[in-house]
Amino acid sequence: MYKFLDEASLTLPTTPVSVYETTNLYEFNKTTGMPYSVGGIYKDFIIILQPRDVLIKKGVFYKVLTHELLHWVLYGLKEEYQEGLIYWWLKDYEKDEVDKFLDVFDGDLHKFIISNWKE
Repeated sequence: MYKFLDEASLTLPTTPVSVYETTNLYEFNKTTGMPYSVGGIYKDFIIILQPRDVLIKKGVFYKVLTHELLHWVLYGLKEEYQEGLIYWWLKDYEKDEVDKFLDVFDGDLHKFIISNWKE
């Protein structure tokens, strides 16, 4: 996380984020409306995660948590670029969203974020 902040010349948002870990997959699905293939969601300074033990068994706990925390850090970035930038940063290059991001990214992370900030 701090490596991203440093490279992007950003600081943590002043609005804190709340992280809620659901107690089971059924609660995750009912709370978020998302399928079990999604490990977590971020919306309006709240992160909702599948149970930690489930994410650890899948081998994705830190990746999912980092992904959602990056949404918090990038809360003001235009929505159409958030997923692509985050997947790119986490080296999930096979995701379609990465191509959309790379089509407009000129290599300067800070400049890209500032010029596409919506607030």
